[in-house]
Amino acid sequence: MSLTKNTIIDKIESVRVQDHYVLQVREAIQVLEDGNVISQNFHRYVLQPDADTSTITDPVVLAQFNAVMNDAVKANYAKFKKEQEEHSKKPAEQNKAS
Repeated sequence: MSLTKNTIIDKIESVRVQDHYVLQVREAIQVLEDGNVISQNFHRYVLQPDADTSTITDPVVLAQFNAVMNDAVKANYAKFKKEQEEHSKKPAEQNKAS
């Protein structure tokens, strides 16, 4: 009986959020006995357009990130973040005026 543990990227999705995209990545953590999966769990994470590409270790994820996150997507994401920050400041400013 030989137990091994594998972590594989089994799903990468490009998801549109308003005017930009994010990558949703799913890792499958598998426990195998004699080559057969006996247990599997998933870990998910999201890569925003401003993600630090030096932290992406999987070459397929990096290739898809570079293909999807072009300059237009990054500019739209920067605009989206700025609008979100401005929107979140408004309620705080209104509370100060009260």
